[in-house]
Amino acid sequence: MSQILRAPIHAPFRSLALLGAVLLLSACAATVQRPAAAPVDPVAVSGDVRQVAIAVEGSDAARGKDDWADFRALWPEAMRASASAAGLQSSDHAGRPTSLDPPGVLVVVRIDDYRYVSTGARYGLGVMTGNAYIKATAEFVQYPGGQVVATRSYDTTSSAWQGIFAPMTTKQVQAITDQIVAEVRGGG
Repeated sequence: MSQILRAPIHAPFRSLALLGAVLLLSACAATVQRPAAAPVDPVAVSGDVRQVAIAVEGSDAARGKDDWADFRALWPEAMRASASAAGLQSSDHAGRPTSLDPPGVLVVVRIDDYRYVSTGARYGLGVMTGNAYIKATAEFVQYPGGQVVATRSYDTTSSAWQGIFAPMTTKQVQAITDQIVAEVRGGG
C-alpha cells in the first residue's frame, strides 16, 4: 500500500526533472537570425553542384582581434561537416579562386564582428564569459563562371545567462554553415 501512495508523489518530480533537462538541452542549439528585410528568394544555383567551398574574410576590426586565427580556423571544419552531411565536398580558400573542381559554389563569408567564446571558457566560467556572437555576410559565387548568385546576412548570439548550455562560438559557426549548405541545396 505504501508503494501506491509514493508513486503519485514522485511522478511530479520526475516530470519536472524531465522538463528541466529538455529546457537545458534545448538551450544548447545555436540559431541564426536573419534581418527582417532579408531576401526570401532561394539562392539561384543552377547546374551540377558537387562542392561548397568557403573563403573567410574579416573586417579590419575582426582580423585585429587576438583570437582571429582560432576563430577563422573553425569555418573550414564546420563547412566540411555541413557539406558532408548534405553529400557534398568542401574546400577552404584563402581568397577567390578562378575555378572549382568539382563544380560548385564558393561562399565568401565576411565577418563584420564577432566575440569568440570557447567551449572550455564557457564550461569553466559560465556566465562570466559573456555572450558569444557573430555578425557576418555571405556572398554565393557559382562556378564555373564566377557569377554572384546571392548575398545573405547571418547573425548569431547567445546569452551568457544560459550558463554552460549557451551556444559557444563553435556551435554558432556550425549553425551558419548548416544554413549556408541548406540554402545552396535549395532548402534555406
